Amino acid sequence: MRKHLAAPRLRWLPSAALFTVCCWFLFRYPDVCAEGVRNGLTLCGTLVLPALFPFLAVSVFLLRSGLLQLFGQLVSAVPRRMFRLPGESAGVILMALVGGFPVGASMTAQLYKDDRLTQPQARRMCLFCMNPGPAFVLSTVGAGIYHSMRAGAILYASACLSSLCMGAVLACFSGEAPPARETHAVVRLASPMAALADAVRSSAESMLQICAWVILFSTVHACVLTLPMPAQAQVLLGSLLEITSGVRTAASTLPMPAVAALIAFGGLAVHCQILPYLQACGVRLHTFFAARSAGAALSALFCAALLRVFPCEISVAAVEGELIPAAYSVSVPSFVALLLMTVLLILEVEPNRKVW
Repeated sequence: MRKHLAAPRLRWLPSAALFTVCCWFLFRYPDVCAEGVRNGLTLCGTLVLPALFPFLAVSVFLLRSGLLQLFGQLVSAVPRRMFRLPGESAGVILMALVGGFPVGASMTAQLYKDDRLTQPQARRMCLFCMNPGPAFVLSTVGAGIYHSMRAGAILYASACLSSLCMGAVLACFSGEAPPARETHAVVRLASPMAALADAVRSSAESMLQICAWVILFSTVHACVLTLPMPAQAQVLLGSLLEITSGVRTAASTLPMPAVAALIAFGGLAVHCQILPYLQACGVRLHTFFAARSAGAALSALFCAALLRVFPCEISVAAVEGELIPAAYSVSVPSFVALLLMTVLLILEVEPNRKVW
């Protein structure tokens, strides 16, 4: 009887311990916590919002307008043969590669909610449709930290190859047969104005949650730097918590393949951002973390192989600069997508739905 009563009480221990640690840091290091919040706000304003919000808006617009279904019909053979997924997943995989971490999981959850994916398919997509955005890897890490666009390109290519390889491997071990060849059904295109309004509203809500997690983990990262532990342990722990804040220190102390692994893993801040989408698709956390660890290892291997083919000399002194996004580091794909959306709005003459 006492064992049954003790078990529920023990469940409070992790929460109580976490609360105690948070209170201790808040009262012991108030300036450090405040500086972490300021750094998080700076990251959100200078990096996260400019790099991520356009892709979130474009991804929701593709889903709401019907263009994703049309694109899936055009290239349906690629995801069907390579990943054993329906044609509509092609747009999600593409946006996951160029849009940043939360975009692929968000679109996957929406397709599953609309019954366009089965649950096993949605689970598999959540495990590999995660990729750092090119604006972050090429501009911030490559040009801003390593002072080398080649280094940024190698890191980004390593992450993309890792994601695609994970998708193909998961398809082989899924035991699922490739989907039947899809018939070209009628695609209903919604009003561009209605789809755009829904995209902006949904993206704004998502960005609020994402920025909150970035600020929180930026504060945690600042507190981690005060702990008495070896420098490399601080770097590793900080990068695993929040990669945006930790990548600068990681790049100055760890080899490039290790940085590629950390970038591909994403950090707990990113994982918390996509947690609602994982829960919606029924993905178990231990499976997700196993997949992220495997993807990180693959990214490190691809990075090491690419460095042998494309040598890239990096000096430690070159990566000690400030974490400031490079000027004009906007994403060309997002600009083109937004331009196409504008053209659609200009050409829109009837609010009624069109049928192709």
